[in-house]
Amino acid sequence: MAFEPRQTSLWWGAAAWLRGAFSRVERGLETEREQIPLWVPIALGAGIAAWFLLPDRAGWLAFCCGALALACLGSLLPDGARLRRMIVAGGMLACIGCALIWGKAVLLGQPPLARAVFTEVTGEVMAVRAVPAQQMVRAMLRPLDAPGLPATIRVNIAEADVPAGLGEGAVIRFRVRLMPPAPPSVPGGYDFAARAYFQGIGATGKALKPIDVLRPSTAPPPLRARLFAHIREQVDGPAQGIAVALATGDQGAIAEADAEAMRRSGLAHLLSISGLHVTALIGAVIFLLMRVMALSQRAALDWPLMLIAAGGGALAGIGYTLLTSALQESTA
Repeated sequence: MAFEPRQTSLWWGAAAWLRGAFSRVERGLETEREQIPLWVPIALGAGIAAWFLLPDRAGWLAFCCGALALACLGSLLPDGARLRRMIVAGGMLACIGCALIWGKAVLLGQPPLARAVFTEVTGEVMAVRAVPAQQMVRAMLRPLDAPGLPATIRVNIAEADVPAGLGEGAVIRFRVRLMPPAPPSVPGGYDFAARAYFQGIGATGKALKPIDVLRPSTAPPPLRARLFAHIREQVDGPAQGIAVALATGDQGAIAEADAEAMRRSGLAHLLSISGLHVTALIGAVIFLLMRVMALSQRAALDWPLMLIAAGGGALAGIGYTLLTSALQESTA
């Protein structure tokens, strides 16, 4: 008996199934269209994570090429499709994320000191940060006439040994035992070595007295340091460190016992400046500006109060962010 030919080929059936699946995906994306922009940081984060996970330049370059190839494949989908725009944008953002962290490593990365050394250092002070909770001061230095040392080192100076004239621009000389930044003590723990690499810190150590000031600092303390000192003078007790942390983002004044209590109570995250703090500040500024401007009849009737208040809140948020969390903590 002769076999009858297929009325519909397998290829035609597969194509029909793919068209139906594509239509279902498009309908789902149309329904969730307001959530699609939330994938932008995920795509960027994927590129950044790939840079950390892949071992060398060849792997990073291969990832960037693969992400761009994915974007090219996405461009073959029908014009105007949301899935096409998502794939193209996702591939490009992943490539950009990997390129951003790669560029930051090239521009700011500082190879660590090869091994621990005990030496005398003469260096120019780049930044100074007080850490009252540990009774010391942290200073970032640029070693002078020391080709064997990293371009930037961080040293701790005991409060009792801090000389007069120490500040930004000062030149000091001291003895120190320098060590490479410490790696994680346990798997998955805090990796100070990685953070120090991107902050340009090549070695850390503790300065030994005497500390000679060859050229005292003439620069005034920065705004953050002045605010730090002012709050410490005005607030007493355990609340002092918490107030400083919330106002400046610097947790150096929080005693270890208080910090441990915050960790045990699950509130330690509130001490780190985040979007929660910035949002609260912006909301408070908008509320106050609206109420104050509404006291004027002319302003209430003729001025765009909400627009003015929103602008004031935005400026306050930007200023607070620059003062606290967004500023790179060069001596963290």
